Amino acid sequence: MTVADSLDPSSWRKQLDALPVGGRIPAFFFAHGSPLLIWPERLPASLPLDSIGGPRGPNAQFLKDFGKTLVEKYNPKAIVVFSAHWETHGQIEVMSYERNHLLYDYYNFPEEMYRVKFESKGSPAVASRIVELLQRNNIKTRTLRQGRGLDHGVFVPFKLMFPTPCPIPIIEVSMDATLDPERLLELGRALIPLRDEGVLILSGGLTIHTFKEWDAWNPKTAPQGFKDFEKSIVDSVNNSMTTVERNENLKEIMRHPFFRRAHPREEHFVPIYIAAGAGSSDGDGAYVLADIHSAISIAFGV
Repeated sequence: MTVADSLDPSSWRKQLDALPVGGRIPAFFFAHGSPLLIWPERLPASLPLDSIGGPRGPNAQFLKDFGKTLVEKYNPKAIVVFSAHWETHGQIEVMSYERNHLLYDYYNFPEEMYRVKFESKGSPAVASRIVELLQRNNIKTRTLRQGRGLDHGVFVPFKLMFPTPCPIPIIEVSMDATLDPERLLELGRALIPLRDEGVLILSGGLTIHTFKEWDAWNPKTAPQGFKDFEKSIVDSVNNSMTTVERNENLKEIMRHPFFRRAHPREEHFVPIYIAAGAGSSDGDGAYVLADIHSAISIAFGV
């Protein structure tokens, strides 16, 4: 797939149309983007990411198509979401709210970015089920009944993906702050039963996330090493014959020569392991939904 193809909506719409219906719901690693996805169009962008990650860019277009497809194909009873912006030490935390609120965890933005609304409910029942599954797999977990809100790695893309008020309960879960791939794979694997229970598992990050090299975000200016790095992600998904092989190949990506340039800190990449783990039942396949530069999204468990 060429850069031109990857930015053409028909390429990802074909992949979305191919998602299976019936049985176990797939798990997804999706490009959650940045606050620029919902940036007021009358204001100049504060970061040079607009060509890919702005409100008229391909990632925003993909997220709109992605959310619509998920609702139409799966009509999930709940959404369990992981974000690159929530790590906890010692134990996993699971939001158990009747009504979600928002955490505006970005800084020095225009005032109206702090008035953004995305209304949704939670589900204490689903939160309890998540805790049960994680503890059954010896993963220390607790429910969070007050305090933290949905961070911008959730409410920003979800504003594009789903209506507000969102009719589907949303439960955000933290990821292990060690950022260890195997631990995150185990976290995802523990939640596989949710896929049989009508629950959608989404894990959000980005395939390039650096503020040291602005050229890296744009396929027209990115050094070739960044493109080779992202190709290794696509190849790990498309060319692996089993879930074990795929997960091992995904772990090897962190040794790629350009990994640290693409991810000075790995928190935006490692959510891929949660989705991969959740899509790791025997016979589960995987494929790339959108090969958008810096914003690759992948279906696991298809």
